[in-house]
Amino acid sequence: MPAERRAPFALEPLAIRSVCTQSVLEPLMPEGDTLFRIAAALGPALEGARVIALELPRSDRRCDALVGRRIERVEARGKNLLIFFDDGTVLHTHLRMSGAWHLYREGERWKRSEATASAILAVPGYVAVCFRAPIVRLLRASALRGDRLLGGLGPDLLGDGFDAAEALRRLRALDEVPLGVAIMDQRVVAGIGNVYKSELLFRRRLDPFAPVRAYSDEELSAMLDLGRRLLQANVEPRDPSGAYRGPTAHYLHTRTTRAGFDRGRRPVSVYGREGRACYDCGAAVQMRRQGTMMRSTYFCPRCQPARAAPAPAAGTATPAGAAQPDGSAPSSDGSAPPSDGSTRSVA
Repeated sequence: MPAERRAPFALEPLAIRSVCTQSVLEPLMPEGDTLFRIAAALGPALEGARVIALELPRSDRRCDALVGRRIERVEARGKNLLIFFDDGTVLHTHLRMSGAWHLYREGERWKRSEATASAILAVPGYVAVCFRAPIVRLLRASALRGDRLLGGLGPDLLGDGFDAAEALRRLRALDEVPLGVAIMDQRVVAGIGNVYKSELLFRRRLDPFAPVRAYSDEELSAMLDLGRRLLQANVEPRDPSGAYRGPTAHYLHTRTTRAGFDRGRRPVSVYGREGRACYDCGAAVQMRRQGTMMRSTYFCPRCQPARAAPAPAAGTATPAGAAQPDGSAPSSDGSAPPSDGSTRSVA
């Protein structure tokens, strides 16, 4: 690697950087559309190129065998980024809350310290650098299906072959889990993060704290369909020039407003707006934490009234082994995220 790191080239950094690094709200975990844009930005520089060097500074794994190998493709799966090499090796990264991918021309200065690099991939003319990613590893493509982190992913909302029926079936397997926790489980459906969770449930007027069984198949299917359409639309640049407009620009069209608030003039409807007036009804937006990871859920108590759930069928048990809301492995005892039965105030 060259000793001097210079300014990044003309590719707009935000176009390939996770939203968490530039958010005006609070640190965000990159969601499915963000990873899709990262893959789309890295792909033209990496795909088809031969590896000059690959370093994983935080790993003991040697990468010498990949030098000279051709990169076949760069692919997003839910919140995961996969880089496939022609020998059957895959580089897997998950950015979680802190990570980011940057792309630089060879010899140009990096925007971040080399000490924070988790993966450095050099090809002719370019260097792709992953910073501060907590998950960086090499594995075999043949092992993906059975992998503990990737093998259990649910249908990808941005995937060409999205299986809505399978996604609904997986949701129903978590009938006793609060809806706001269930749709964050990447084993149910891959791609939804904290912002989309709050905005999507607000848009559909669904109570995040009611268990999945409180909703009909039609309601859940409509929610999944809207989530897929929002993610697909948000993959595209939001500016007529083709430039990415900012970390929350791709949430603009989730706004549902009344007179006085034009669609798209505010970045989000409820996320990060605790205590402020709902654009639709004027009630104060509230925030509560859910699940084993205590992720924040923003909602309007008037637009999303508490939903009473029917009594569970005889012999029904809370499902075990649910993944963490961020898509990580289940807890060691296999316990599912607890149902949230606490009360909430209604404005």
